[in-house]
Order: sequence, then structure tokens, then C-alpha cells
Amino acid sequence: MKPVALNLPLALAAAALSLCAGAAHAVTDASKPAAYAIRIPVTLAADAPLQRMLLPAEVLVRLQSPGYADLRLFNGTGQPVPMALAGVAAASAPEESVTLPAYPILGAASAGTAGLEGLSLRIEERQGQRVVQIDSAGTAGPAATQTVRGALLDARDVQLPVARMALDADLPAGQPVTFQVQASKDLKHWHPLAETVLYRADAAMAPTAPGRLGSEQIDLQRADLKDHYLRVTWGDAAVTLRGVKLATSTKTSPRERVNASMAVPPLGNNPRELVFALPFATPIAALQIKPPGNNVLIPVRVLGRNHREQPWSPLASAVVYTMTMEGKEQVSGPIELGGASLREIKIEADPKTPGFAAAPEMALQFEPAQLVFLASGQGPFTLAAGLPGASAAASAFLPLASLVPGYQPAQENQLPMALADVARADITGGKPEDSARVPAAAASGGISTRSAVLWGVLLAGVGALALMAWLLLRQTRRAGNHAPAEPTDAV
Repeated sequence: MKPVALNLPLALAAAALSLCAGAAHAVTDASKPAAYAIRIPVTLAADAPLQRMLLPAEVLVRLQSPGYADLRLFNGTGQPVPMALAGVAAASAPEESVTLPAYPILGAASAGTAGLEGLSLRIEERQGQRVVQIDSAGTAGPAATQTVRGALLDARDVQLPVARMALDADLPAGQPVTFQVQASKDLKHWHPLAETVLYRADAAMAPTAPGRLGSEQIDLQRADLKDHYLRVTWGDAAVTLRGVKLATSTKTSPRERVNASMAVPPLGNNPRELVFALPFATPIAALQIKPPGNNVLIPVRVLGRNHREQPWSPLASAVVYTMTMEGKEQVSGPIELGGASLREIKIEADPKTPGFAAAPEMALQFEPAQLVFLASGQGPFTLAAGLPGASAAASAFLPLASLVPGYQPAQENQLPMALADVARADITGGKPEDSARVPAAAASGGISTRSAVLWGVLLAGVGALALMAWLLLRQTRRAGNHAPAEPTDAV
């Protein structure tokens, strides 16, 4: 029995490919919770299949994909649950209610809606009371022929924008009534604000019909009514308007961002330049810089890039400062970065300044995001984030319309809230108390680790191919030397 010849180059190549494939599978296996950088226990809301959860800073500072592709929620059996990614709605300031009394506007019963156009309205203060004086350019009819055609409201003292108006009115039964809302500063020139139609069913004729149809909340789209009068008209309908209630509020406040503190980055020999690397790919909304010392002001420029082979791209310019004014410390606000996904950041101080005397304190801000999920399977549930090598991984997020039956815009904000227990987080190679603190490693020059690995793999492959070709050539020559000579015919 002949011994089986072992092709050494092929064996080495196969072994190397097997090891590489196994290592790549171990690194990018998104189905294993243990492969992620952080694992956080999740406490669910009771008796709710669909829930939502705000993503904490501990998660955002470990994601390796700008699109959050390395984020999973596992149930007790280690299976990922269906989920979707959603933003967080901006918070609205608390509303205030302002009630305004109605002053009736009289018009001729047979004049139609045009009877209002010839009216001149005037409000006078008499002995602490407001009196509405109505003058008509035409001939006034008898008092018995006059009817209430509208109402005047004094909104001059309303300071905040008005979002909505609710009418305190009695409607005639079985008759649709169109209400028109107008505003004026001088009671002469009016401009339209809104319009609505209300209907009250006749209880005697339709006992099962709803009391009123139509929108009783008139949208005024945050109109500024300071120093204005309002006029509400309704034509010939027999309406009794006692007053209106205005819902006022300030403008929608910005969404509260997620903050993460940074370790103090190392300051090199150049005090006007600070370069550091970030261990995550999550888009950054803003960067807070607090220079050390007191009464310090430094104009800076912020630049960023994703790897060392890229040129630096300018992101923002700002002035950072720390001042004491009237006994209180004043610090510059965050520098907006516009949601850029960066791996390295460079901060350049104005060359006309001394730069940084020491490394500044810094913090990062992220736009808030929430995870909407179906709590399928048994608990406990675990939120996992940060998968090495997942920058190009496929996302596991479903569209909200597929996850939430009969989905309506912003419906996810009404779902019960689940909580991520970051105090019990399991961190690979870290401690729970440092889970939200971002390390700021120095961004060294030269070739990147990824490029070095790729070049190493390429050179090793070329070397293996060269070795294989040399051995094959050697075997071919050896076989040719030991081949028997062919017999020759005798002459």
C-alpha cells in the first residue's frame, strides 16, 4: 500500500482559511449575546406585548454601526425578539388655559352674513367695565329685527402663542353651523385665522346620535394674538356663545439629548492641537468642551474623520470659554456636529491664542432613540450592543408599520415603557461604574490596525501561493528526472 502524499501548501492554506473563517464567524456572530460588548438586563412593563425602551448612553457609546445594526434584544432562551428603531418626539411645554368672555355682535335678521361688513366695532372702558359700541354705516332696523350674528373677544393681554380654541356655545339642533375666526388690531381690518363646522343632533329625532359632530377644538397654529381682537361669526344660525377657552403654550422644546462624559484626552506637545480616537460609530449630535482654568476663552475648530487614511474634514467652528461673572461660572454651550459618525476628532485652537494649558473636560451628546419591540418568549430579557466588526452588518430592525398593527404616526410614543437596568450591566473587559464614560485614546499616526491586518493577510496569501508554486515546480522536476527512458529501435 502506497503512502498518501500530503500536499503541504494546500493543507496550510486550508488550515489558514479555516482559522480565518472561524475567527470571522466568532467576531460577527450576531445571534450570540456573549459576542456583544455590553449586556443589560431589561425590566418589562406588565401585561403589554408591545413596549418601547429608551436607549441609554451605555449602549450608544458601544455601537460599532452608525445605523445601530449591532443592537439586539434577546429573550430568556437567547432568541432575538422582533424590534424596530424609532426617534423620540420633542417634548411640548405645559399648556395654559385662558378664558375670554364673548361680547355679542348684533345684525339685522334679514341682512345675511353681509350685515357684518358694515359694522364698526369699538370697545370702551366705563367704570371698570368694557362696553362694545357697534356703529353701522347703513340704516339700523328696528330692535326687534336684530339678532346675534357673532361675538367679539378681547385677546390683547394673551402673551403666549395660542394653539387651540374651544367654544362655549349652545347650538341649534339639526343644523350644521360654520364658525369663522378672524383677528384684528384695530377692529376694522380683519384677517382670517381658522374655520370649523359643528353640528348638534336633535335628540328627539335621533336619540342614538352623538351629542355633537365636528371638531370642537379649533386649531389656531400657535397664532400670536397679543394686542389683537378676535371675531367669531356664524351667519344666521341661532347660536349662543358665552365665551371661548384658549390653550396657550410656548414653542415646542427641543428633545432632551443623551449625554456621555469623556475621559480627559491626552494633550501632546502642541497645546493648540488635541487629537483623540472614539471607540464607537454612533452619530454625534454635539460636543461639549470646557477649557481648564478661569476666565479662559479659546476660538476652536473641530475636524473629524473615520480612519487615518482619510483627510480631516471640518465640522464646526466655535468659541469655548469658562468665565466667572457676578460670582457665577459661565461655560460655553455644546458645539453642534450635525449627527456625524466619527472615529477620530481633532480640535484646533486659534493660532493667535496660547491654546490649552491642560486637556479640557469634554462630553458627548447624542440624539435620543428608542427601541420598539414585541416581548415574545419568556424572560429574562437582555439588551445587547456593540459587536466587533459590525460596521457593515445587516440591520435587524423592522418597519414600525410591520411591528405595530394599524400603525399611526407617533403611535410608538403611547406604548408602555420598559427599563434598561444599567446598574447590573455585564461589560466585556470593563466595570459597570465606567459603563457610560467614554475613553479618549490617542489617535496615533501611521497605518491603521484594519489596514495592517488586511495587508498581513494579503502578504501571507501571496507567500503561500509562492510556496505552493515552488513546491509544485520542484515535484514536477523530480518526477521528470526519475521517468524511465523510452526504448529506441535498432538500426
